Amino acid sequence: MEEIRPSHKAFWKITKALKTEGIPPLKRPDGTTALDDAEVAECIADSIETQCSHVSPPHDIAHINSIEEEVLQKTSLEPKDDLTPVSLSEVQLLVKSLKTRKAPGLDGAEVIGIHKPGKPRDLSASYRPISLLSGLAKLLERVLKTLLSNHLFGKGLIIDEQFGFHPAHSCPQQVLRLVEYIMEGFKTKQKTVAVFFDVAKAFDRVWHAGLVYKLYSLEVPDRLIFIIQNFLSNRYFTFRHERTHSTRRLIRAGVPQGSALSPLLYSAYTNDIPRPTSGVQLALFADDTALFFRSRTRRSIFRHLPKAIDELGQWFRKWRIEVNPDKSAAIQFKYSKNRSHLVVDRNTPNLKMLNARIPWQRFYKYLGVTLDKNLHFREHIARGKALSTQQGSEPC
Repeated sequence: MEEIRPSHKAFWKITKALKTEGIPPLKRPDGTTALDDAEVAECIADSIETQCSHVSPPHDIAHINSIEEEVLQKTSLEPKDDLTPVSLSEVQLLVKSLKTRKAPGLDGAEVIGIHKPGKPRDLSASYRPISLLSGLAKLLERVLKTLLSNHLFGKGLIIDEQFGFHPAHSCPQQVLRLVEYIMEGFKTKQKTVAVFFDVAKAFDRVWHAGLVYKLYSLEVPDRLIFIIQNFLSNRYFTFRHERTHSTRRLIRAGVPQGSALSPLLYSAYTNDIPRPTSGVQLALFADDTALFFRSRTRRSIFRHLPKAIDELGQWFRKWRIEVNPDKSAAIQFKYSKNRSHLVVDRNTPNLKMLNARIPWQRFYKYLGVTLDKNLHFREHIARGKALSTQQGSEPC
């Protein structure tokens, strides 16, 4: 400590650590307060357990039962095929891909909480669960990812609208696809309406039986499906606060956050998402979901787009994917040189998903780019300048 100077990199790490506040007493959903370490640990464990389960009752019980029975029947049979053994050179290559600066961790599923910036410190949902994974677990995940990728992408099974973790696709390309679509509309005096859906806890609430069912539909080798099912099943965690641990909790849904395999599993799970007709466009980047459509007339837009939204909403319900309509957004893009046109038109018809209104917005941050309704990018540039100013005031 005495030898550290402000120019030393470790100075800022220590400063940050000393400034970090601990977890204060937490408010429980019933209005009571968790005070001591044991109560705080149980309170956050309750929150994580809820987060990794289906909080709302199933919309279609008959469908749920049918899928779970079919999966149970298929997984009770001996696998029809076997996997090609992974070679030593492949394992060595995957070992080299592991990040050496990451903590290897120990098995035991011990979770700690990291405060989410800007969230109230006295709420359990404001803490992001973090756990260390063993090096062997990370290696196994990469082996499984390689096998699954070779099958899904090698056979061209993932839909082209999914740009997340998809070869020859990227986040900037998906944004560019939407921007070019809108700009082409401007050239021909067409309006574009885009709807951006806020999927709630997408990775945390993947329905395990539904995922296994989708893997069978994609003709993934039986033995690989068995391994993935075992990888997801019977996962437990305990939350540690200070030196106190919560009771052990079961994770009932979801794919592990931070796992190399999870994005690919989510892509497989959502691969049968309805692909609209009548010119409505679908855009996916992992769980970021959007629909957009352009036309010269509002009548055409509000005839085709609501049908696509309704079809998508029914699919979300069927596969236990929850959407927050109030946190979703709709924007009507229209060419204008005048900045005053950023005002939302009050006469614009409402768009709804599952009878809940989707709010109209002047601008929306989509995949890191703030899009305004006139596509001037002024909000995006202003935010970028503000961020660079903040970063410029801190030492590198």
